[in-house]
Amino acid sequence: MNIQLTNYNKHLVFEAKNQTGYSLLVGKSNTETSVNAIRPMELMLVSLASCSSIDVVKILNKQRIFDFDYKVSIDAERKTDEVPSIFKEITITYSFEGDISDIKIKKATSLALEKYCSVAKIIEQTAKINYKIILNQEEI
Repeated sequence: MNIQLTNYNKHLVFEAKNQTGYSLLVGKSNTETSVNAIRPMELMLVSLASCSSIDVVKILNKQRIFDFDYKVSIDAERKTDEVPSIFKEITITYSFEGDISDIKIKKATSLALEKYCSVAKIIEQTAKINYKIILNQEEI
């Protein structure tokens, strides 16, 4: 795995590029130059959401469950009285729409977060990760 980071605009925005050439802007958005970027701590939340989501969907697909809509949202609280200001608590909401067994969704989600997601395993060493599951607009 290789990531290259280059200064994008001589300010606090950088272009991160992976080995396949995909890139995104990371850093502190600058209103003077009207460059928007995702902040590094936001990127960690994106990593947690996408890592666990890949695992959830893979587990469901192995059970021959393909026909569903899925989205994730994350709320996070950081330690404001410390430097560095690391995450204190993170709540992930997994939302599903479709004709799916709530037992299978619960199992897939718990396996993803508690066993398979590498990003969750790293973050849980310093922050509490909570999650909730919504199926067809009802919490299960």
